[in-house]
Amino acid sequence: MRMMCTYAKVPWEDVKYSVKQKAKGSWIAPEWERDQRPQLREQNPLVQLPYVINHSTGEVIAQSSAVYLYLGRVLGLGGASHQEQMANEQVLFYLYGMWMEVRDLVYPSYTSRTEESFRSSLDNHFLGVSGHYEKLEAWLRQRDSPFFACSRPCTADFHVWEMLDQQECMARAYGFKSPLEGYSCMKAFYQRFRELPELEPYFASGDYSLPMNNKMAFYK
Repeated sequence: MRMMCTYAKVPWEDVKYSVKQKAKGSWIAPEWERDQRPQLREQNPLVQLPYVINHSTGEVIAQSSAVYLYLGRVLGLGGASHQEQMANEQVLFYLYGMWMEVRDLVYPSYTSRTEESFRSSLDNHFLGVSGHYEKLEAWLRQRDSPFFACSRPCTADFHVWEMLDQQECMARAYGFKSPLEGYSCMKAFYQRFRELPELEPYFASGDYSLPMNNKMAFYK
């Protein structure tokens, strides 16, 4: 979401909340829980992190996929034609399912209850990732396009790149080969997106070096 705003060159404010550890080991963001969320719930009962406030309209938008779609519309990154919009949305929602699998791996859950079970699940995780990559590779190859919806980045491309980058970093951290090996279209997309001149300010900023997951995660 930060990348999209940077790419579109719109004025935006990045709000971060400090967290502290609770007695039983979980984490809480007091300012968010105590102050901001109750206020924002008066405008949007579904609000959670992440969220976007459009100060021009007063709209408060929550839920990750809805935020992606909203930013796509207001920033002109949702696709110009009906075909581009449908392609963008299909890939965006496919990525949501992939993210759910990653979430269950890196956060305490039925998949990973402990650090040890997280590490022991990595082999199966990267096998599963290859199945997703096969589908995304076939999508790019079939469309013969530099990006997932059209010839220029759309919202899905930002989400895909972020997911690929997290998998690359996690593979390096735990001694696995690059998940992109053998997927030439995906590998070219990953490099092409990273080299977009519009995103140079983002990658040079502290935002890119922020943890990928919160403090409860086994992999941050």
